[in-house]
Amino acid sequence: MSITTRVRDGVRILDMSGDFAVGRHLGQPVDLKGHRLEDLGEMIGALLDGGISKIVLNLAKVRFIDSAGLGQLIACRKRTLDRGGDIKLLNPGKQVHEVLVMTLLADVFEIHTDEDEAVAAFTTPRQPR
Repeated sequence: MSITTRVRDGVRILDMSGDFAVGRHLGQPVDLKGHRLEDLGEMIGALLDGGISKIVLNLAKVRFIDSAGLGQLIACRKRTLDRGGDIKLLNPGKQVHEVLVMTLLADVFEIHTDEDEAVAAFTTPRQPR
């Protein structure tokens, strides 16, 4: 998995691509193809330490997510909420969205299909379902 970051209206957007699945090879986390994963948890921690707590994870190019990836999403969101911020999800593909729905995480995370809407959601209160 690769992660690139950008800023829009004070919100940090993390564009993620690849498989959000964790395996182990010689003690290093790797994706399903054996490529080293960038540690999302470390990246979120660094952002929070730098005072950045409004985060959007763009999942449009994430092909697959497993239980380890879901666990990392939950841990990152908890840490962000504890620091007064939030994480919102953007554009999960069909497979990723289905996993979020099946695990009831679609009710935990705000999921957006439009980047403008995801960024604006930090200033607009969430409407109850």
